[in-house]
Amino acid sequence: MNIGVKSIKHCRPYEFILEFNNGEERAIDLEGILDKGRFAELRDPKIFCSARIAFDTIEWCNGLDICPEYLFEHSKPAPKIPH
Repeated sequence: MNIGVKSIKHCRPYEFILEFNNGEERAIDLEGILDKGRFAELRDPKIFCSARIAFDTIEWCNGLDICPEYLFEHSKPAPKIPH
């Protein structure tokens, strides 16, 4: 099964909770990549918050995206929030 992102929730600055097509919810902190090349543009909160789902991954208004395999491999299981 190819991994893909189904939904995205903004958690904290530079962090998302992602739901993948395998049913897992995983948390990812992207701050560590924001010093690399064009990803530095995402330090602008307005651009970072423009993230949306496109073609099974995250895409921003400036055209940047990250492959879903990277997002899955560099994320961790999202904490369960008690009801």
